[in-house]
Amino acid sequence: MKNIFYLTIACLALSSCSNMQTDAEKACDFTTEIIEMMPQIMQLSMKAGFGEEDSKKEAQKELDELQVRFEKMGEELASISGKYDEEEWKAYLLENCEGAKELLEMGEALQNIGE
Repeated sequence: MKNIFYLTIACLALSSCSNMQTDAEKACDFTTEIIEMMPQIMQLSMKAGFGEEDSKKEAQKELDELQVRFEKMGEELASISGKYDEEEWKAYLLENCEGAKELLEMGEALQNIGE
């Protein structure tokens, strides 16, 4: 789960689209979607690890589908990332996207737990 947070933060820090405002809106939409996916990913991970074999297989299938979606978002964000200076982009995104701030705080909290 930590890896998902770190990957997301890295993608967000490196991402963007045609102009900074448009790119930030797109990144913010992805951030919101990622935040909404997290509880579902955790729930499916638990189901895939425990329970009857049929329910484990179904949960794993759903988890795999979410993983594919997550990876596509990461790839799209990464393809946009080369357009802006990393620090400038990160600052703009954090200033203009509540979801990015929330995701960053969640990642920092997890990092502190691991220390």
